[in-house]
Amino acid sequence: MRLGIKRATIGKQELFLRQQQMVNDVSHELRTPLTVIRGWVDILERYGAEDPELFREAVTSIKSSAKNMQSLVESLLFLARADQGHQPLNKVPVDLDELLKKFVEDYGSPRVQIIKLEACKILADGEFLKKMFTAFIDNALRYSPPNERVLVELTTEPLAAKIKIIDSGVGIAPEDCEKIFDRFYRTDKARTKIGESSVGLGLTVAKWIADRHNIAITVKSKPGLGTTFTLRIPTI
Repeated sequence: MRLGIKRATIGKQELFLRQQQMVNDVSHELRTPLTVIRGWVDILERYGAEDPELFREAVTSIKSSAKNMQSLVESLLFLARADQGHQPLNKVPVDLDELLKKFVEDYGSPRVQIIKLEACKILADGEFLKKMFTAFIDNALRYSPPNERVLVELTTEPLAAKIKIIDSGVGIAPEDCEKIFDRFYRTDKARTKIGESSVGLGLTVAKWIADRHNIAITVKSKPGLGTTFTLRIPTI
């Protein structure tokens, strides 16, 4: 009985520490975009809209910061529902090649290019897969030079399909490859990434979706030479 009480106490302590860490992480993530928004609002209040270039820069920055906060909130809600078991999946037979092609078309970036597409069928929740693809593509674009493309290929093998998402960005250090799926984890490379700031939850959401579809993820990367994510998906 005492052992059971001790384990229960330890469990509550771990839960409390995790919740406390989550609050700290969320506070940290929100501080930057809120500071940016407030700074630009102060500038606009002081100088008004008399300078069109300044006004456009302010609007662009505020919009980007608001988008980051929206992404954070949506990811937090997704993971909260997932932790509580309230993210049911509706798995049905899906033509993965058609889904991936349509996803890239709808994503709408000229920097994302499919270089190979083989026909295959899987059992999956298509909407969840699109959310997973979005996380990987967003990540690849964010860490790549603005003039470089992200390449996507879909190939098949016995009982499985393989999707590769290839970028030529800043890369990931070997010791960080297993940690990038942790909530709010940031590598040193992430602090010097190209482009706008982001929240550390996209790949966490992607990993949750992959696990529920028995998708194995491997990461091959070299700092300064880019990253390749490979998703091995069971076929039917």
